[in-house]
Parts: sequence; structure tokens; C-alpha cells
Amino acid sequence: MLAFQLLSVLILLAVCSFIPGFFFVRRLRWNPLEKVCGSVGLSLILVYLFTWAVYVLAPGLQPGAYFAVPAICAAMAVAARRDLRALAGIAQVRRAAAGFGFLTVWTLLVLAMIRVSSGAGWAGDWLEHFQRCLFFLRRFPVHTVISSRYALPARPPLMNVLGAFYLGQAGERFEIFQLVFLFLNLLPFLAGCLLLPALGGKRRRPGKWAMLWLAGIFAMNPLVMENATYGWTKSLPAFFVMLAISLYLAALRKGDSGRRIAAFLALSAGLLAHYSAGPYLVILTAHYLFTAFRRRAVNYREAGAIAALCGLLLFTWFGWSVAVYGTRVTVASNTAVTDARKVQGSAVEKIAGNLYDSVVPRILRDSAGALHAFDQPSAAGYVRDNTFILYQTSLVFGMGALGGPVVVWLLLGWVRRKEGAGAERGFWLWLIPAAVVLGIAVVGERDVNGLAHLTLIPLETIGLAWLAANCRWRRWAAWLVLAGALVDFPMGVMLQARVENLENGPGDTAFAGLRLVRGGFAMEAPPPDAPSRSAWQNWFSKHEHALPGQWRGELDRHPGDDTRPARAFLDQLDRDDQNAWQGWFGRHGGTLTYLGDAFGEGWAPGGLLAALWLALLWMLWRYLPPAPAPVKAPGQARRKGARRRR
Repeated sequence: MLAFQLLSVLILLAVCSFIPGFFFVRRLRWNPLEKVCGSVGLSLILVYLFTWAVYVLAPGLQPGAYFAVPAICAAMAVAARRDLRALAGIAQVRRAAAGFGFLTVWTLLVLAMIRVSSGAGWAGDWLEHFQRCLFFLRRFPVHTVISSRYALPARPPLMNVLGAFYLGQAGERFEIFQLVFLFLNLLPFLAGCLLLPALGGKRRRPGKWAMLWLAGIFAMNPLVMENATYGWTKSLPAFFVMLAISLYLAALRKGDSGRRIAAFLALSAGLLAHYSAGPYLVILTAHYLFTAFRRRAVNYREAGAIAALCGLLLFTWFGWSVAVYGTRVTVASNTAVTDARKVQGSAVEKIAGNLYDSVVPRILRDSAGALHAFDQPSAAGYVRDNTFILYQTSLVFGMGALGGPVVVWLLLGWVRRKEGAGAERGFWLWLIPAAVVLGIAVVGERDVNGLAHLTLIPLETIGLAWLAANCRWRRWAAWLVLAGALVDFPMGVMLQARVENLENGPGDTAFAGLRLVRGGFAMEAPPPDAPSRSAWQNWFSKHEHALPGQWRGELDRHPGDDTRPARAFLDQLDRDDQNAWQGWFGRHGGTLTYLGDAFGEGWAPGGLLAALWLALLWMLWRYLPPAPAPVKAPGQARRKGARRRR
């Protein structure tokens, strides 16, 4: 049953994430990959608008309305069948689709190993976004507290509304939620394929195998894999940002208003997926206005279309939120605001400290503190947490142990050699420093581990695409990427999945349970090789609503003891299920079931993933750039020419 549901969801994702947008984009004079990525972006916007309109305006139609969309998509596909056939016949499009398919299978194998999400101090985000999807699917009361601490407007809704759309058709299971978010969080790969020519430059166009390198780099990158499998909303905005940048650059080259309008519409959609897209919207708007006024050629019709379309799209969320929650909750409930209130000292000091800590990893600044920050009984958990925080929160090493330094070296060389010219070079010189500074400045909290994972994922993903573009003609860069993969995949992907595979089972206890102490609950002594406390919190969140059914009978066997604190705790869990989850846990046995739970200890998907990794390394090695021809001395060339003349 689950396998059928997952297959149905994959088909729905493939159809509903492409066909609606393609029906409208197919007639545009865009290149094939622009049509592919533009179709995906517009499809997500259209499905969001439909689902949101049903939620707000026609609640009584919500249970059955979702099933109308696949039927409409089928009709659109029939109407556009010739254009679909023509697009599928283009080799570039087939390579991008094959790369995305490979990446989906690869990431599903990673997901099949995960039974408890964890990593460093991260806890609860995967549960929060599942609750948000159920909020829109089951129409929870508007003042439901999300994840026991957030009001609904603390996060924008686009990805959760899309999740509710697919859950409404395939079932409200957590495994389906995982698959939907995995698919959406892998979409930056398609935008990376679109950006490859612009990143390669006019003289160094990436070859046909650049997409293979991009798929390999994405598959072995810990930042990409963790954000695709964790069940949160940080990677989909990167797709919209990268799509917007690509369209904006094309508009600069061709003076095309249509692409420019579409770029800002994509950025607005990215903002509705996660507020981390906000800095990029600000930066592109500033660049657009600055260049327009500097040329004294403001196109007021174009600017008006941008303002109207983007304003209407953003109003669907912000207008509703202000009407329901008020302006203060809509604005002030975001963590950028709430966390900023907790920070002592000046804002300038906070920004400077976060910026420095996000560029220079903690292990290089405070080796003693960094090495002991994640002390725990589990040796594997200790190594995992230290590598995890390096890959996730560092701007440079988020692009790989060697890939990140290679990107920095290439960037410095690009600046020094003054490669590129005109508007595009000026755009990149504007975007990169502005995105780093503004992306860190808008973060409210202060974190000595770095904050690149909050707003700089689009910039890091662009860096990975640039790395792939350079690997097709710089042999030394390709060799360093392969060498870095020998560290990134085992330490950042496979080890991460193995630690997330830990779960209690017959004869094997990885996480401590609860015990009665003076009428209340306390955590049992942890096992000798237990992972960190934050990992335990994620495990407990997975199982806590099963506790009432497990413990009430046990408490009844202690009639003489004062067990009121324990009973009050169990009663609170029941109330939370009814109030915050509308009885979801009660309908599903009191516990969340991961996709990895179906595979147990995960040796089968892990073994298949390791075999795929070796095959991928062989493929990348096979398509290394050719070695440069040796430079011959001028005298040798003349003597050889003289012999030929004789």
C-alpha cells in the first residue's frame, strides 16, 4: 500500500510540477532549459494559487478539489503534446531530466536509511513543517500553536500548501510528506543546469557532460543531501533564486522585458517558500533600479507589471495573514525578529561576528571549543556532529571539503583576470558580496558556529554549479573535486545517514526511554554509546504521543503511589494531540513512521548507495577533461617543420 502511494505521489509530482506551467510557457521564445525551469516555477505557483484559493475561499470544496488538478494537467498535456514531444527530443533537456531522475533515486536511498532526523543541535524542524502541512490540509484552527512555540505567520506557506495538496490526494502519512519535500528540495539541480552556460562564460561553454558533473557534485554534497532529506523549506527558495538570476542575466543580454518580469515573479515565489529569499529580492530590485536610472531609460510599463504581478502574488499570503492575525503577529512572529530581541549588544557587532563566523569555520577559530561542543558517548555521533556543523553552517565548506576552497580560488582568479565584461560581470560583482553581507545581516540570532545554512544556500548552490562548469575544462579542479568526494560522501552523507538510522529495537537500545521517579517521569540512564541530547529530543518527538497508551496501564499498577505528575504529563500529551494536531497521532498509533522504518537498519539501501557512489566516481573519472597538450619549444617546432619540408 505504501509503495503504491509513494509511486502515485512521484507521478503526481512529475506531472503537476511541470505541465501547468509548460502549457503557458511553451510559446515563449526561450531556450529549452529556460522553458523547463520556467515551466516548473510557474507550475508550482499555479498549484499554490489554486490550493490557497480553495483553502481561503471554498473550504467546503477542499477534500475533492485537489483531485481536479491532475485531470486538468492531463488535458493540458494532451493539448500541448506536440510541444512536449519536441521538447523531449532535445538532448540537453533529456540530460537534465536524467540527472534529476538519478538525483531523486540517489536521495531516496539516503532517505531510506533515516529513521530519526538529527544533526548537531538541530531539532524539531521536520516535525514543524509536517504540522504546517496538516494545518492547511485539515484546516486547523487559525491560532493553533505550531511546534509548541510558533504562530503560523512565523513561516511563509508556499511549500507547506504544496505539501497539503499532495497529502490530500495520497494520504496524510509522514512518509509521503518526506517524499514531497525531497522532490521539491532537489529542484535547484534543474536551475543549476540552466545556469551552467552563464557560469562557463563565452569562451568556456560547458560541454554536454557538465550536467553529469553537476549531478555528481550535488549527490555527494552534504549540504544538498541534508537539506533534501531533513523535511524543511530552505532548498526550494534556492531554485527560485537561481531561476530568477538566470532569467535576469538573459534579460540583461537580450533586453527582454518578459524574462525580467518572470525573474521577479520567481523571486516573489521564493519569498513565499522561505523568507531567506528576501535578501536576493532586495538585491535584484536595487540592481534593476540602479541600472535603469543610470541609463535614464526607465521602462515604466515593465516596472509596473513587475510591481503588480509580484504584489498580487505576495498579497495572497500577507494580505490574508494581516486580516486574520494582524500586522504585529504577521511581522513580529518571524524568528529574524524574535531572535534579534534576545541578542545583547549592538546590531553591528552581531552582524560582524556572524559574518566572520560564517566564513571562517569554528574549528579554525576555536579548535578547543569546537572539538568539545558536541561531546557525547557515541563516537560516530561525535564525528558526525562535528562534520555536520562544518558542512552546514560554513559558507566555504558547505560547497565541499575541497570543492569550497576550489570555488574561492576560482572566484579570486576570475576577479583578478577580469574575465567577462559589461553588465553580467558587474551584476556578479554586485550580487556576491551583497548576498553574503545582507544574507547574514537579516538573521536575528547570534551563532558562533556560523549561519550560512539560513540565507546563503542559493549562493552556495550557485557555487556548486560553477564548480561543475569548471570541471569540464579545468583538469586540476576536476581532480580536486574527486579527491574531496572521498571525504564529503563518507563523512557528510553516509555517516550522517548511518547515525540518523539509529533506533531502538529488540536487543538494541540507542535512545534512553522514561522511568517513574517520585510519581513523575525522568529519562533513563543513556546507553554507553548513546548519541547527543538533541538527537534524543528528535527521537522523543517521534514517539512521545505513544506514551499515554504505553504508560497508563503501568500507572494503574501503582495505586498507592502519588503518580499525579506523570498522569498530568500524559494528559497534556493527549491535549496537545487534540489541540495542536487535531488527533493525527491518535489516528496513527501515537508515533511518526519514517520511510526508513520500512527498511530497518538500512543495510540494503546503504549498500546500494555505496555501489552507486563507486559507479559515479568511475563515471566522473571517465569524463575528466583531457590533459593539456605539452607546449613545444620554438626551436623544436622549427626543426620539425624543416624536416617536413625536406
